[in-house]
Amino acid sequence: MSRAVLLLSAFVVLGSGCGRAERDPSQWPIASSELTRHETAVDPGDAAYRRTCIACHMADGKGNGGTTAADLTNVNGLLSQPDDAVRAVIRDGRRGSIGVMPAHAALLSAVELDAVVAYLRRTIAPNVSIREVDAGVDAASP
Repeated sequence: MSRAVLLLSAFVVLGSGCGRAERDPSQWPIASSELTRHETAVDPGDAAYRRTCIACHMADGKGNGGTTAADLTNVNGLLSQPDDAVRAVIRDGRRGSIGVMPAHAALLSAVELDAVVAYLRRTIAPNVSIREVDAGVDAASP
């Protein structure tokens, strides 16, 4: 047992860089504290989209050409509606010509819902303009 402790102690001393304050960047393994030190903040809208939307709408938001889900880049599609209407569809779900988009109220908090809408507008469909909604017309209707 003492031989194992002695070998372990020698490994720790020799493996510690012999007293150097900094580790040579080419050395492995990298400590977990070093990995997290350089992490960038993750966009909460991107994270929520990847967790709940990407399976159907795909990474590009086109829904496999509109076969697995609505094409979010369509200039006359969902994102041409005001933010409140987009949030309502994501939160409550909707039946469309392709099928049914399930409600995501149980999966997304209000903050995540807002972040997803902002992410969609900024990243997936930056060229889609919001249409004016006539008074008396339900903005969430297709």
